[in-house]
Amino acid sequence: MEPWDVTVIGGGILGTSFAYWLAHRYEGRIAVLEKESQVAQHTSRRNTGVVHRPFYLDPIERRVFARSSQVAYGMWKEYAARRGLPWVPVSTFEVATREDAVPRLDKYLQWGLANGMGEDELEVLTPAEVRRHEPNIRCHGAIWSKTDTGVDYPAFTEAMRDEAEQAGARFLLRAEVDSIEVAGDALEIRLAELGGGATYLDPRSRIRVRASRNSAPIRTRFLINCAGGNSIDIAHMLGVGREYTDLHFRGEYWEIDPAWHSLSSRNVYTVPKHPELPFLDPHWIVRADGRREIGPNAVPVPGPFTYRGWIDDPKEAVAKLFERPFRNKLRAVVNPDFVTLASEEWASSVSKRVMADRVKEFLPALREQYLTRPGTAGVRAQVIDRRGTFVKEAIEIVGPRSYHITNYNSPGATGAPAYAAWTVNRLARSGALDHLKAKPAKATGLGDFDAICAAIDATTPEPSRAMAAA
Repeated sequence: MEPWDVTVIGGGILGTSFAYWLAHRYEGRIAVLEKESQVAQHTSRRNTGVVHRPFYLDPIERRVFARSSQVAYGMWKEYAARRGLPWVPVSTFEVATREDAVPRLDKYLQWGLANGMGEDELEVLTPAEVRRHEPNIRCHGAIWSKTDTGVDYPAFTEAMRDEAEQAGARFLLRAEVDSIEVAGDALEIRLAELGGGATYLDPRSRIRVRASRNSAPIRTRFLINCAGGNSIDIAHMLGVGREYTDLHFRGEYWEIDPAWHSLSSRNVYTVPKHPELPFLDPHWIVRADGRREIGPNAVPVPGPFTYRGWIDDPKEAVAKLFERPFRNKLRAVVNPDFVTLASEEWASSVSKRVMADRVKEFLPALREQYLTRPGTAGVRAQVIDRRGTFVKEAIEIVGPRSYHITNYNSPGATGAPAYAAWTVNRLARSGALDHLKAKPAKATGLGDFDAICAAIDATTPEPSRAMAAA
């Protein structure tokens, strides 16, 4: 079988964004391997559904994520309008629940302006001003991000997949990677035996085609790893990223009785108490379909797809716990702050009352009985380095005929189409895509590729001026 020119592992919003840009920019055989029967079945679906504005991202330490999020906001807004997708500008209050968190609000204002947000999009509020807008919220102050927006990320991903297929990409579903080996001038990818063969989708006739699977590997000239919760494992298959390992944390939410949706008409986040650890302080989320949810916690779980319960496969859980490099995990879990916070997260998982009490810190009118049923649950794969430190930013690793993106966490969905375009451009400049023939440049449904990349690459003087004026 003729090798694929580029194979993307992972059909989430990031992998689909890569397929979108590769298919629009290049002639060639572009494939996406997705382990599920549809795209966007894991983190891309199991999230808050918010297009986050980058006011809380350090414009220096998290520059790429901040710029990607800023650029992608306009991309998503235009794309939603063109495709008729949900776009609900609910806005967000990030509140200070402690007096010592108030200075952070001014820093967020400076960061937001430095990252390109307009002065009319951000406002620091006093407690009285917060209550004027949302009478049930109690805090020491807040920053109001007026253009945070509720969306349907699975719908965005499906739309991009449709356009990627029209441009020539092929999605191979129910294709779980079992192993990868270097084989001369290509990589050989062997798939796990899932039963029933693979599922292709013909982009012209929209007919599903079942293909029996034999033992022949899939060959590819270049691989891009966007496998989310499995991305570290994929990198390890090719002998790279061995200095990293990961832990998994399930974030659980509860749905609120519609009779009490009026407790807040906006998203409410809190200034994090421990930003260095992967424990999110509780939110009140207004979803694009009108539902309200509270959460999350961050419950340690053994694998990236443990959405309910504690252990799916005891043997797999033990293997994951002791996989190399084990010392990374050991150094993380012996951190006293980590141990204390982890125990609190477990408590909020087993007790609805504990979860409600966490939110009552800023929404005291909430009652346990308003929580009607478990809501969204997602799992965050958090990478740990040799020092036992939780890595904040996405990690990019060059491997044999491959490029690996791991630790791609929030606001990953927000910035995905811009970040993918920027990364494709970097890969092209590095020569990794020289085996592909470029298509004539033209604007796409997501915007102008060159303009997007230039906006992320831009090193402008505005940040210093914005900070000086704040």
